Amino acid sequence: MSPDIPHGTANGYQRYKCRCDGCRAAEVARQREWRKRHRAGKVQHRPDATVCVPVTVRGKLYPSISMAAADLGVAPATISHQLRTFGTGDRAGLGHSAPKRIVLNNVRPCMIHGRQFASIEAAIRYLGVGRTHLYRSLRKGVTPKYSEYLLAKLMEADARAGKAFA
Repeated sequence: MSPDIPHGTANGYQRYKCRCDGCRAAEVARQREWRKRHRAGKVQHRPDATVCVPVTVRGKLYPSISMAAADLGVAPATISHQLRTFGTGDRAGLGHSAPKRIVLNNVRPCMIHGRQFASIEAAIRYLGVGRTHLYRSLRKGVTPKYSEYLLAKLMEADARAGKAFA
């Protein structure tokens, strides 16, 4: 240990590049305290600094993105993403997104051994067979061996469901 390095301080870790246990622990504590203050919006930004971006969210002007994030209870990256994607931060912190559309135009009914299924996915769930193999077989043509396999799976599925077909 060198006597001119202030061991056990964040300055020793950052300026003198000391990686002893004391300096490392001091740096971790400094980072933890900074993150805590940053989340609370108490990190002081210089008004003339380029990293300080004033932002308006739902009509309220915040001096920085981090202060807006602390007030809204979201991460600063969330507001930055909203600004980059939509040009406004008004959607940040609302807690919901637009509902996803369910597209049902690619559903094709299929016939397996005289049984009509609403879709190939419905047939896969009912029979308990592999998705890739069934799709490929229906597209290229079912081999006799796979046809027997599907018939056996259909009979097992009917037995599970308690159905009796004559």
